Amino acid sequence: MAYSATVTVTHIGGRDYHILITETDAAAASEATISGLPVKGRLLSQLADKTAGDAATIDPILTTSTGSTASTHVVLENDTAAATISNLADPAVPYYSSNGTLFHKSNSASGTNNSITTVYFLQAGW
Repeated sequence: MAYSATVTVTHIGGRDYHILITETDAAAASEATISGLPVKGRLLSQLADKTAGDAATIDPILTTSTGSTASTHVVLENDTAAATISNLADPAVPYYSSNGTLFHKSNSASGTNNSITTVYFLQAGW
């Protein structure tokens, strides 16, 4: 099978947004596009869980540019790879995206058959 990512952006009221990413057949370089976001925002949390597959760990990263690993484009990068990730930003991490699009990579440690669920919470504005 081929990589697949379902991305659901939900405005949950006020300035708050919930982003749910469900990936199947994810490999290290697989990338999901998150569109429909505020141009300016603050990332509050990054939660990820490897639910199936060969990889022992994941190491998620959220960027403002596709394929980017450059520090100038990174919004939030996980510190230590694990099967389950929970990063709460305190203080919240500001981002700017001219078109309201961010890019997510789970960075699975191995294999191409990984299933991963990721949740981001963010707020519009700075």
